[in-house]
Amino acid sequence: MTPTPHRYAVLQAGARMHYAVPALLAQAGALAAFYTDLHSNHRLLRWLERLWPPSLQPKPLRRLLGRRLPQALPRRLVRDQPLASTTWARQSERSDALVFERACRERFGGADAVYTNFINNDLEVIRQAKQQGLHVVHEVIISADVGRVMLEERRRHPGIEPDGEAEAVVEAGIARDREKWALSNQVLVPSAYCWESSVALGCDPAKLALVPYGIPEHWFELKPDPVPGRILFVGQVGLRKGSHVLAAACQQLRLHHQSFECRVAGPCQVDITGPLFAGPTYLGQVPRSQIQEEFRRADLFVLPTLAEGMAVVHLEAMACGVPVITTPHCGSVVRNGVDGFIVPIRNAELLAARMEQLLNDRNLRDQMAHSARARARDYTWKRYGERLSTTLNLKSPAP
Repeated sequence: MTPTPHRYAVLQAGARMHYAVPALLAQAGALAAFYTDLHSNHRLLRWLERLWPPSLQPKPLRRLLGRRLPQALPRRLVRDQPLASTTWARQSERSDALVFERACRERFGGADAVYTNFINNDLEVIRQAKQQGLHVVHEVIISADVGRVMLEERRRHPGIEPDGEAEAVVEAGIARDREKWALSNQVLVPSAYCWESSVALGCDPAKLALVPYGIPEHWFELKPDPVPGRILFVGQVGLRKGSHVLAAACQQLRLHHQSFECRVAGPCQVDITGPLFAGPTYLGQVPRSQIQEEFRRADLFVLPTLAEGMAVVHLEAMACGVPVITTPHCGSVVRNGVDGFIVPIRNAELLAARMEQLLNDRNLRDQMAHSARARARDYTWKRYGERLSTTLNLKSPAP
């Protein structure tokens, strides 16, 4: 017998994946309530957007205005707290706690299931949901071992980033993850890497479900026009993303007298003037309207990341017909030697060799570009919605 679909309370901070999860649940008639911090559909924010030219808007305001609720998500089901969230905007833990407190106070809006995707601070709300007899689905959005990975990396490169969490704090976080997994009925992961790291840290494999992310179909409307030798990285500049590994690979390419340009698009959380990050050209934060042009003109996309859930940027590159060189920790769908290359984390020598190989072998580069674009077509928002619907046993939305 097919189990009866649940009605969910979704707990989420920000506009993660453009509110894809609550919107999909709403379309399927399975959303009881959506608890979040702040969205931009409020009249005051829409008024500000009309009166304040985008070129003059502060970055935090621009990011906030981008939190537009999709039409598929009814406003009557959205429970946000604009005043409190604005007050605690610089203290994310307190802002998240307000979301949890309201959900518990309202008994999850009458839902019989809860869906959360917070990283490590939603254990208490999951405990309360279980006490009320609710079905719990937790989504792992970044590898469970990220704390250990970053602890090791900061020890390798002291003084580059703030010290971060102490080992005792990291291990306490992993203990909370284990309890959260034990309480959850389902644990969703976006990649094989997240699956493997979760199992290694104690998650029951029987509870896991693999639901890879997707990208909007409009990415496939872009016409690739690569500049030969142009390498692209998109993401926050820092140790976790492997920015220092990319810089070391660029330095090796220059020693080999290789002709190339490496462009890095994203905010910096480290001092890029130091020798550890020398090599690429740092563009800083690039507006979303311009980033598509960066992808379209890229010859290669390189992401030597140390820890992810599933980096959506690599899908965007593939959709634009750009071969991808990344690591097993990217959570990528790249087939090694087909759509690009997979290299071990922290291995600047092999990374440089693979970059050099594709820069010089145009036939191989073009074959991989074609394969990458075809591969990415199985990872659209539509396919993500289908996979999530199947995993959660949702009814198909009405045509």
